Amino acid sequence: MKTCLQMTFAVLVAFLSASGLAAPQTPNVVSSEPRVEVEWLGGATMLLRFDGTTILTDPAFGEGAAAFTMLDPNASARADGALHQVAHRRLTPFPGIKVAEVNYTLVSHLHEDHFDQKAEAILPKTLPVVIPPADAKRLEEKKFTAGRPLDWGQTLRIDTSNGQIEISALPAEHSPNPLVSGQLGRGNGYWLTFVRGGWQRSLYWTGDTFPTPRVIAAVQAKGRPDLLIGHVGGVGAGGMFGKISMGGAELRVLADQVKPATVLPIHHSTYALYQEPVWKVAEQFSGSPYRFNLLSEGSVLVLH
Repeated sequence: MKTCLQMTFAVLVAFLSASGLAAPQTPNVVSSEPRVEVEWLGGATMLLRFDGTTILTDPAFGEGAAAFTMLDPNASARADGALHQVAHRRLTPFPGIKVAEVNYTLVSHLHEDHFDQKAEAILPKTLPVVIPPADAKRLEEKKFTAGRPLDWGQTLRIDTSNGQIEISALPAEHSPNPLVSGQLGRGNGYWLTFVRGGWQRSLYWTGDTFPTPRVIAAVQAKGRPDLLIGHVGGVGAGGMFGKISMGGAELRVLADQVKPATVLPIHHSTYALYQEPVWKVAEQFSGSPYRFNLLSEGSVLVLH
């Protein structure tokens, strides 16, 4: 039986589709024409497919009441000052993944809602993992042997069947408060450029960040992305660290600064961890100059 949240989200997706605001849920088909497929699997987990290469982002595969274990950023600090791990609930079914099709994993940071215990257990330990340098040692401790640390400003190029993917690491600041951001660790956003012959598309995936001056300047230096994929959910409001992921208002500020053609919010609706409902994000983009997309989990947005 569907929960009230699932039904509300489904109604919102249907409304946006009818309004021309949401991308059609295009199946993942092989095409001779260049295209980038973005399949959202919930949370911050996506499959990016281009020219025979598949990139998995922030793998989190757990389901049910104990989908993953992590500190609760929405909780107030305990009287004893101790921080405790708790189980976090996934509200939606995981759409599934064929691990064998994945060529690379791209990780914004190693908080457990972005690389959960189930993904750690089932992903091949030899899978190349692009990761912030601050998390490289922890990745090794998880027995992954092909970590590829990528610091802010550095670029990795991947050859595909007929083209290339260029991945550039950008700043991601987990809180507008520099002290809190430092406590939570130095993560990455990523700018991806997909090239095949004279065809080129760009994608900016924010990671967990706010539109701070450093983030905005780094993105503007890359240009105007064809697609902005933003982490929302408003996590932490009222919690021990304060708000540590964008809400709709912050995503709109970021969009107005970097001026993408298309906006796709992710990092919402999947977990009880998220505090801001996605309809509030949609409200922020009503009447905006950007194409606003809202995908249901397991569906695909295509950049032609």
